[in-house]
Amino acid sequence: MFDGIEVQRNTLLAPYTTLRIGGPTDYLAFPKNQEELFLLMKEARNIGMPTHFLGGGSNLLIHDDGVRGLVIHLSGDFNKLEVSSDGCKVSVGAAYSFPKLTRRALELGWETALGWGGVPGGVGGALKMNAGTPLGELGEVVSHVEAVTPAGPLVLQHVDMCFSYRNTQFPENAVLCKVYLKCLSPRPERRTDLLHQALLLAKKRKQTQPKKRSAGSMFKNPKGDFAGRLIEACGLKGKQIGGACVSEVHANFLLNYEKASAEDMFKLSELVRKTVYDKFGIKLEYEVRRWGF
Repeated sequence: MFDGIEVQRNTLLAPYTTLRIGGPTDYLAFPKNQEELFLLMKEARNIGMPTHFLGGGSNLLIHDDGVRGLVIHLSGDFNKLEVSSDGCKVSVGAAYSFPKLTRRALELGWETALGWGGVPGGVGGALKMNAGTPLGELGEVVSHVEAVTPAGPLVLQHVDMCFSYRNTQFPENAVLCKVYLKCLSPRPERRTDLLHQALLLAKKRKQTQPKKRSAGSMFKNPKGDFAGRLIEACGLKGKQIGGACVSEVHANFLLNYEKASAEDMFKLSELVRKTVYDKFGIKLEYEVRRWGF
C-alpha cells in the first residue's frame, strides 16, 4: 500500500502542530509532487480510508486519541516559490512557509502583504482561512490555484473560492497544491519602507500576543466586535483547566501552559464559548480546526 511514497505508521501528530498536542495517526504520508498526492488520495478512496491534510499545524487542535486513517503532509515540490521577472506574479507551493512568502512579497513591494504579518504556518492553510488583517488579506492577490482530488487535478479561479472573512469556499475533497498570486501595482521602490513597517508591526504584535504555545486565535471575531474583548469582559483571562490556560496577554489565545491535553484545551474552549454566550448572547465560532472531537 502506498508503494514508493514516504509513509510512517502510528506516528504522533503533536510535533507537527504549534500547540504540541495530539495523538497518533495510522499513516502519515509525505508526497513530494502532485502525482504522488493523487496516487495517495486515489488509493485511500479505493480502500475507504479516512484522509486528513496537515499543513503548518498552526490552526489545529488534534484529539489525544489522534485520528484514524491517513494524514497527508506535503513536501518536495510543494515547498517551492517562483517570482516573475517583473515582480508582479508569484507561484508558490501549498507547503511553503507563509511567513517567508510574506517577507518575499514585501521585498517585491506588495503593500497588501503588510496585513499578512504574524500569521504562522503554511501557504495552504493561510489561503483556506484567507489570512490577513484590515491592512490586507491573501485573497486580494490570488489569481488561481491548482488542487488535486481523488478524481484528478483541478484548477480554481479567484471567483470560484468566494473569499470572505477568515474563509474560502474550497471543495471538501480537494487538496491545495499551488497558489498563483498577482499584484497589479507592486511598488518595489517602497521595499525598505514596507519591511520597516512590517518590523514595527511585528514588535507591536509581540507585545499583544502571548509567547506560550498556542494555535493562534481560537475564535473568529464576531461581526462588529472582537472575541478577545468579549472573553476578557467575562473575566476569563488566566482561567485554567488542567494544563490549558486563557492567555493573560490576549484572551483569544488559549495556551498549552503546562503539558495540556487536547481534552483540557477543548473543555476550556467550550467553557469560554458558554460563558460568552451566557453573558452577551453571542456564539463564538471556532477559527481553530479540531480533529477527532
